[in-house]
Amino acid sequence: MAKFQLISQAKSGTEAIGQTSGGRPSSKRAISVPRKVAPYLWLLPALLLYGIFKIYPMISGIGLALLKWDGIDDPVFIGLRNFQRMFSDDQLGMALLHNVQYAIGTVSGKIILSLLLAVLLSQELRGRSAYRTALFMPVVMSFVVVALIWAWMYDYQFGLVNNLLRAVGLGALVQDWLGNPRLALWSEIVVDIWKWYGFHMVIFLAGLQTIPVELHEAARVDGATRVQQFFRITVPLLQPVMLINVMVSLAGALNAFDIPYLMTEGGPDNATNVIGLHIYLQAFKFNELGYGAALSYALFALVSIVVLIQLKYMAPRNTNIGGNG
Repeated sequence: MAKFQLISQAKSGTEAIGQTSGGRPSSKRAISVPRKVAPYLWLLPALLLYGIFKIYPMISGIGLALLKWDGIDDPVFIGLRNFQRMFSDDQLGMALLHNVQYAIGTVSGKIILSLLLAVLLSQELRGRSAYRTALFMPVVMSFVVVALIWAWMYDYQFGLVNNLLRAVGLGALVQDWLGNPRLALWSEIVVDIWKWYGFHMVIFLAGLQTIPVELHEAARVDGATRVQQFFRITVPLLQPVMLINVMVSLAGALNAFDIPYLMTEGGPDNATNVIGLHIYLQAFKFNELGYGAALSYALFALVSIVVLIQLKYMAPRNTNIGGNG
């Protein structure tokens, strides 16, 4: 018995010596300090890049919005005149109207199409992974490639769309899709939906995986059809995901630039001129850098207001599964 006591005392003495003289920290507090600082050190490069290329231009642009400057001559301070000029800009009102149409078309199209595809691809289908990959492919394609593909498809004489219409006997529906002012904007809306529906589909798929299977099984036992399950179980439980998708798609629609610029450059007859493209033309084509900066801040304020309204009125509250019926 005495032998075991001597061994335990020797072990405890060795551990005490190792904690004080073995180079290890003598307390947990000394270890926790670098662990608290380490995450910020890992984030520091990304924060520096974000501050240099995002925060600094946004702050410095405020001064540019107060100047009249063409990028060549000396800038002239004019105060708030660039912001006042917006109220007399005829093209700005038309661009805003086009943005509203663009937002309505793209947001509704993306949400409906991506939700239906997500519900379909959440079922047990043969080759489901291949379908998901193929449907997501447009998201990773560059805007230049997408614009070139669809510009060829919309071509009046050689385009795939018109040739298909002629092939099925619907030649009366053949149109100059990008040359007709009444159709050009809606044609680009279709392109935007095709480009981004896969992104929103993946978000909906993630949301569908969080819905318990037991709810649908109980609904089937009670005699609910698939349509009733969709509107009374799936849609209510997808409200948080729906909010994310609507916010992302609406912010993208209000900042639309790539597709209208690459496909029609705002034409024909300014029929596809949206706010983002109007800002670009004012700043870099007409050399009104100060006015372009002012328009950018106005667009930033508009997007912020729309997002705040969405967060206030579309945020999910207590979800009543099954409705009142």
